[in-house]
Amino acid sequence: MSSHITQRVTIIAVLSALLLVFALLCAWGVNQQHTKVLSLPEDKPVYFAVSSGTNLYQVFDQLTAAGYLSQTDLLRKIWLKTNPQFTQIKAGWYTLSPDMTLLQFVHDIHKGTTTTHQITLVEGQTLWQWLAQMEKLDTIELDISFDSDTYTYSDTQGNVWREGYVLPETYQYNHLSKASDILLLAYAAQQEVLATLLKDNSLPPGIHSEHEWLTLASIIEKETGVAHEREHIAGVFLNRLARRMRLQTDPTVIYGEGPDFNGDITRQNLRAKTPFNTYVIKGLPPTPIAGASKAALASVLSPKITEDLYFVAKGNGEHYFSETLQQHNQAVRQYQLNRSAK
Repeated sequence: MSSHITQRVTIIAVLSALLLVFALLCAWGVNQQHTKVLSLPEDKPVYFAVSSGTNLYQVFDQLTAAGYLSQTDLLRKIWLKTNPQFTQIKAGWYTLSPDMTLLQFVHDIHKGTTTTHQITLVEGQTLWQWLAQMEKLDTIELDISFDSDTYTYSDTQGNVWREGYVLPETYQYNHLSKASDILLLAYAAQQEVLATLLKDNSLPPGIHSEHEWLTLASIIEKETGVAHEREHIAGVFLNRLARRMRLQTDPTVIYGEGPDFNGDITRQNLRAKTPFNTYVIKGLPPTPIAGASKAALASVLSPKITEDLYFVAKGNGEHYFSETLQQHNQAVRQYQLNRSAK
């Protein structure tokens, strides 16, 4: 074999080796795409929106434009070509975390693992308190407002929401859900609870509708300091309704004063002629005054049967119950005025 031929063979071998190394480097580069860690500002989670109709290439462009991903378009496209199972993605909001790899993110948008949050609507609170809670969050779109003149709530679509018609509970919601969407979940949950409770019970005498049931339950919720007294308190209010006595319960006075109430009930408050002041009006107020828990709703259907018409706070969360005004006044002197009963 001539030296010329030998030289050609050597060049071909070297080129083949170089091509092989280049191919291996390209393959390594392509495979390394999925291990890239997203670069987020200040190492904090970021909410990222994938719009409906967007494909994965466009999502990568958005990540790159935002500075979360480096410019390696060709290798990334080759990697996607070799992993076609990821091309189908789902719209929604997703959380980008500081230690997240590109593959983890692609898995999330392929499976539709969108960002969710939780909110707890605490029993005994009003709709305006819950809306104030939502307003402080950057994860909820507040689309409901409260009119303090008419005591009505309305959303941006013109729908009217009523106090007491949602169940206080913990709810999971998608990122940037509307407040009205969350309340719809709470309304549906309440309707399910009401239907379940009525399977084995009926409304007691004096309560003629679901609305009155919710209203009385909301008052019981506000008056109850310890769980075991709910049924007893329910019985007292039902006794007073049956005798056409005014309910004379402070929480209704407070609700009638609105969100700006300073927390100190005065004689003037007790005499205020609001539609909710049960020291002034007879029977139940026109609407519930808070969100009633399942336990409060159940207590209306199974009240404790007594002759009691009064109760006064003892200072430890419990109440002293009385049948007569004389007994009640003695209890007030003992527990409220810190004087011994005579």
